[in-house]
Amino acid sequence: MAGSRTDGTAHSGLPADAEQSANPDLPAVLEVVRGLLDDAPSAWGSEQADIPLADLGFDSLRTVHLLVTVETALGVELPQERITADTFRTARTLADAVHETRHAHG
Repeated sequence: MAGSRTDGTAHSGLPADAEQSANPDLPAVLEVVRGLLDDAPSAWGSEQADIPLADLGFDSLRTVHLLVTVETALGVELPQERITADTFRTARTLADAVHETRHAHG
């Protein structure tokens, strides 16, 4: 599975739990992504954070739905300059954008 590690660490080398706590928005973003999947895996967690959203079936229309759902569910509005392909590459990159937006605006 892409992005998963067998040594108990996430992509940054931190333990998966430590990395998840480094960005408190990651669990919520992962749940939104999971909720929008047609066939969400029963085992779903931080190990899926680095799977490309395109590999999960997110085309342009589904990505717009993801944007609206994340903004509504998390109570944040991403600024125009954050709405890029890089932001929507993975759940982690989206969670990072949400987290940075929260800290930039209070």
